[in-house]
Amino acid sequence: MKRLLLLILLLFGIGCVSWAQQDKMFTQYLNYPSAINPAYVGSRGTTQILGIARRQWVGIKGAPESAALSINSPIPFYHMGVGLSIETDKLGPEKNTDIGFDFSYNLKMSSTLFLNLGLKAGLSHYKVDLRTAKVIDAGDPTVLEHINGKLKPNFGVGAYLYDDRFFAGISVPRLIQTDLKGGALENSSFDRNKLHYFMMAGYLMDVNLFLKLKPSMLLKATQGSRLSWDFTMMAIFVDKLWLGASYRNEDALAAIAQVNITNQLRVGYSYDFAISKLSGRSDGSHEISLSYDIEFKSKKLKSPRYF
Repeated sequence: MKRLLLLILLLFGIGCVSWAQQDKMFTQYLNYPSAINPAYVGSRGTTQILGIARRQWVGIKGAPESAALSINSPIPFYHMGVGLSIETDKLGPEKNTDIGFDFSYNLKMSSTLFLNLGLKAGLSHYKVDLRTAKVIDAGDPTVLEHINGKLKPNFGVGAYLYDDRFFAGISVPRLIQTDLKGGALENSSFDRNKLHYFMMAGYLMDVNLFLKLKPSMLLKATQGSRLSWDFTMMAIFVDKLWLGASYRNEDALAAIAQVNITNQLRVGYSYDFAISKLSGRSDGSHEISLSYDIEFKSKKLKSPRYF
């Protein structure tokens, strides 16, 4: 079953011709999978509260800044999971705020293997405030149009297969290609949200009593641009200290560190080194995450969560 799903994911990735970054990007995507796959919610078996913030391409004026706050939890007796997230993304004068509601239904495939099917619904508030930018004609109707915010609906779908050692998922978090700007730019190449396809997979390996390895990969694709992928390798020492590295093709190398302060509380940090044309023009990208797991049956978790 696992090999079959991975083969399907691989073939799907080959069939997708390209990718472009419109949605938020986090190097620590494994700490916040529900951002790209609603089927993840509830799969941890705990109520998880997560905050994550990213400052990209430090030193470049108007570079992207992203942040999110989320909570998700299982509803065990009904084989369901639910989640709520608030996300912001800023790029120069553009600002996007998303509120998302996630739902998953859990199917037991075997004694240890589970499949979650997920739905996402939400609202996006998109705004371009050109009052903060230099314009030639401040009275131009195009400028006035862009100052006004737009509120648009969003729906997404996903599937997430997992057990204690393995996970794989596929998702389309934005099914509605909404008109972002309208007016004078409604026929431009940047006026609509494009469909993004995400595929991820990973595995946990025991090296010895003190060390575990967790390789993972994320594929991101959309029509009109190039395929992008992240490969991440994390080393887990005595279930407390996580150290690793990530490679994003033609974009960045990243160093990642995470500390499990307790089995419930963890903090993570990553630093991206640009290897694209931005190399030497920026001081890299910083990202920090903080999460807390609330266990239902006991006050403290008996073991940490790896996925």
